[in-house]
Amino acid sequence: MHGTDEVLDDAWWPRVLDSIAAGDHRMYIQARDGGRVVVLAESELQQLEAELHRLRGQLSPERATPAINRLTAREAETLQLVAEGLSGTQIAERLQRSSHTVAQHLATVRRKYGVRSSVAAVEAARRAGHLPPGEEDHLQQRTQ
Repeated sequence: MHGTDEVLDDAWWPRVLDSIAAGDHRMYIQARDGGRVVVLAESELQQLEAELHRLRGQLSPERATPAINRLTAREAETLQLVAEGLSGTQIAERLQRSSHTVAQHLATVRRKYGVRSSVAAVEAARRAGHLPPGEEDHLQQRTQ
């Protein structure tokens, strides 16, 4: 894929890597035509999303819901397995993924819904229509 300036010169990448290694959390890449691309660290993106959520709540408390467009197919599948009562290890085995990958999917889902537990994310997803209504027995067992 070629960018707005075709291919960036070879000297550019070492500067980007040095900047990242130095701990920069935000970089601006400017094309010759004046357009910019902003690269953010994941931690900074999470902080910005949290601040946006907080500000939305202040502006419109009655509509203060987490900003979520949709779940990815893998996130929805993982969350559905939580709803069925499977543990993270069992989900990893079922999906043939590492436990770390499953944990990352669930962390992303919890962040999207603005909740602290995966069980709460299941409930929020059902309320939002992102997961089909299901039997509550599994969720009740996991919360006890």
